[in-house]
Amino acid sequence: MAKELKVDVTIEIPKNSNVKYEFDRKTGKIIVDRVLYGPNSYPQNYGFISEALDWDGDELDVLVFADHSFMPGTIVPTRILGALEMIDNGETDTKLIGVIDCDPRWKHIDKLADLSQHELYIIKDFFETYKRLQKKDVKVKEFHEQEWAVKEYNECVELMKKYGKLEKEEFIAKMKKEHPEKYQE
Repeated sequence: MAKELKVDVTIEIPKNSNVKYEFDRKTGKIIVDRVLYGPNSYPQNYGFISEALDWDGDELDVLVFADHSFMPGTIVPTRILGALEMIDNGETDTKLIGVIDCDPRWKHIDKLADLSQHELYIIKDFFETYKRLQKKDVKVKEFHEQEWAVKEYNECVELMKKYGKLEKEEFIAKMKKEHPEKYQE
């Protein structure tokens, strides 16, 4: 079993919201990016880890299972259980999966298999369909266990240390040349 990973997740989008908020690293503000085009809403709280840069040029995303919806900008202590591997618009866009770590109702959840299989299907279905009406291509690959998620987190922390000051477009252009395996045309 992998070493337990606890992180602070900054919430961008509350559970059950259809408003896509996005953190702007340059201004430090959370802005409304769009309202989802269809009837979908985020199945869990959705946020990011500020010290980790994913291959899409944004902070590493996390879905946080909790009984409550949290306001954008709220920091939620989160225990990482696994990850969902995705390609969004040709770019690797991993979604870590975690649970709130300061609520005793979730203390017994230690791995993805402890979550309802149906809840995982809901997450997969959401990401397969949430951009369909925008005519954007999203490939949802597979769920991975905690060990894979921790490796991904560590890789993204290194990316932030090395490239976090670059503009998003500059970062993606550089990474497409250096790591073409992380991008699909």
